Amino acid sequence: MHGTEYMQDTRFAIYSRISRDRVGAGLGVERQQEDCEKLVAQLGGQIVATFSDNDISAYSGKPRPGYEALLRVIKNGDVDAVAVWHQDRLLRRTIDLEHYIDVCQPTKTPTHTVMAGFFDLTTPAGRATAKTLAAWASYEVETSTDRVKSAKLQAAKAGKPSGGNRAYGYEQNGMVIIPEEAAVVREAIDRFVAGDSWRTIALDFNERGIPTAKGKLWAAINVRNVAVRPRNISIRVHNDNEYPAVWPSLISMETWEDLHLAIKRGQALHGQRSYTRKHLLKGFVHCGLCDTRMNIINAQQRDGSYSPAFNCRKKDHRGQDVGCGRVKRKKEPVEALVIDCLMYRLDTPDLTAMLAKDKGDSGKLKELMRDHEAQSLRLQEILNLYSTGEMTFSEYKSAKTAASARLDALGRELDQKTSRNTIGLIPAGQTVREAWDKADIQWRRQLVDTLIEKVLIYPKQLGDQKVIYKGFKFNPDRVEIRWKA
Repeated sequence: MHGTEYMQDTRFAIYSRISRDRVGAGLGVERQQEDCEKLVAQLGGQIVATFSDNDISAYSGKPRPGYEALLRVIKNGDVDAVAVWHQDRLLRRTIDLEHYIDVCQPTKTPTHTVMAGFFDLTTPAGRATAKTLAAWASYEVETSTDRVKSAKLQAAKAGKPSGGNRAYGYEQNGMVIIPEEAAVVREAIDRFVAGDSWRTIALDFNERGIPTAKGKLWAAINVRNVAVRPRNISIRVHNDNEYPAVWPSLISMETWEDLHLAIKRGQALHGQRSYTRKHLLKGFVHCGLCDTRMNIINAQQRDGSYSPAFNCRKKDHRGQDVGCGRVKRKKEPVEALVIDCLMYRLDTPDLTAMLAKDKGDSGKLKELMRDHEAQSLRLQEILNLYSTGEMTFSEYKSAKTAASARLDALGRELDQKTSRNTIGLIPAGQTVREAWDKADIQWRRQLVDTLIEKVLIYPKQLGDQKVIYKGFKFNPDRVEIRWKA
C-alpha cells in the first residue's frame, strides 16, 4: 500500500479546497476534482468519497467541514489513500500537519497530490518532505499577508478607496458621487439634526421606495452608519487612523459638526428628554385636583382584566406624600382624546404658519447645541479641578450648581426648539394624521411637546352623564388640555 500503483479495489478519498489565497488562484473546486480523478485513475484506484471546502482558508484555523469529514473516514478505515491537487490545498500550517500525521499513521494512509507527488506519512522521509512543504506554504502565506497589509496601508495614506462593497452615495469605484443618493444622505443628516430619529427616517425611506446600496430596506442602524461615516467629509479610515481622501465630500464640514453636536446632545439628554419614554403622555398628565404628575399603573377592570391607567399617587416609593390619590382614569380614552385634539389644533392655519416660521430658525438651534456642548465640557472641567485639589469643596459646590443650572436651562430650551422642528419633519404630501400613524413614539411625543404644556384629569362627579367616546364610557369634559401655542 506504500507504492504508487494500486489494486482496482483500493479506496481513494478526494479532497479539494479553494480560498482567496494566491496559490492555486483560478483553480476552482471542480477543476481540482477533475485533476484528482485523473490521478486516481492513473494509480488504478477507485473513488469512494469526495470532500471539499469552498472559500475557506487552510491557514486561518477556521473550521473546515469537508476536511473534518475527511479525517473521520481516515480514522474509521473507510479509505485506503487520499488524493489532493496540492498539499497546500489540504493544509498550510505545520500544527495541522502534525495532527494529520497522527490521523494517517495508525491506518498507514498515504497521500497523493497532482502537483507535488506522493508522500508517505508513515516514513521519516515522507514526513520530512511534508513538513518542508508545509513550512514553505506557511512562509508564503505570512509574507503574502504582510504584502497585502503594506499595500492597504499605502493606499490609505494616499487617500484611495479601500474597495469592497459600494459605499452609498458613491459609484462602485468610490470616487464619483451619485447625486440622487447624496441627496438622501444629506436629508437624513438634516432631519436628525432637526430632531428626527434614525428609525423614523429609515421607515420614511422605505415608505418612499428608496433602497440601500445593496437594494435592501433601511434600518435605523443603516441610516446612522451612512450618516456618521468619515467618508462623507473625504476622510479615509484605516486601523483607526484617519487620512485625507481623494474622493469628493458629500457634506460640508459645518454639516458634519452639526451632526456630531446633535449626537452628543442626544447622548447628554437621553435620560432627561420626556419623549424617550414608551408612553405617549407619560410626564404630561397631571392630577386636576393637586396638579401632581400622574404615573401609569395596571388597574383592574370590572371584568377582572387589567389595563394601563393614569393614577395620582398619594405616596411615593419612599412613603413620602406626593399627591391626593383621588384621581384615576383609564389611559386609552385619554390618549385618544388628546390625539384628536392635536389633529384638530394643527388644522388651524395660523398655528401651522407660526410653527413653520419658528422651525426655519435653524441657526438658533445650532447655537443652542454648541452652547450645551460647551457647558457640558465646563461641568466636566469643574469636576476635574476639584478631583485634582485645585478647587475647594465650597468652590466646587458653587460652580457645579451654577453650571448645572445653566445646563438644565439650555436643555429645556433645546427640547422646546427641537420639538417645534417636528412639524417640518412631516414628509411632503402627507397630512399630520398620516405622518402620526407612521411615526414612532419619539416623534409623536415631540409633537405633543410642541403644543401641549400639560393635560389635567379631574375626578368623576355625581350626575355625570354616561358618555360613550370611541367605545369607552368616558366623559371628555373631565379632561383639560393646556396648550403652549
